[in-house]
Amino acid sequence: MDELRLKRYRDKINYIVDKIKDLPKIAKTELEKDGIFYAIQTSIEAMLDIIAMIVKDLGIPVKDDVTNISTIIKKRNIEPKLGEDLHRANGLRNILVHRYNRVDEEIVLDSIGDIKGLLFEWLDVIEEVLDELCKPQRS
Repeated sequence: MDELRLKRYRDKINYIVDKIKDLPKIAKTELEKDGIFYAIQTSIEAMLDIIAMIVKDLGIPVKDDVTNISTIIKKRNIEPKLGEDLHRANGLRNILVHRYNRVDEEIVLDSIGDIKGLLFEWLDVIEEVLDELCKPQRS
């Protein structure tokens, strides 16, 4: 993998970590709540981008988010629940993006710990895959 591609991965990984590591569970103001929702939304988007990048770098055609997640779950023999949880997080992201049906903000705020844990679990998977992709190829 070339340095520029690896840098793109690292930038997205660092973005996720920076946005979620100290994310508060309680918003003191409307502005802070909007910031929390934006951090969640964009962190999930960044994770889905990374998964699509990995699918491509594994030589598999990139498809929609659901298919890409399922592909990684199967290829890496990962517990299916991790994929299901990311599917649900993606649904939450869609709700936040479009603010469907006046989002139940308490449910979103109450799920911050779960979302953070999920994204950190996926980052562990991503790091393992990157380690393998960056190993020198034997001829």
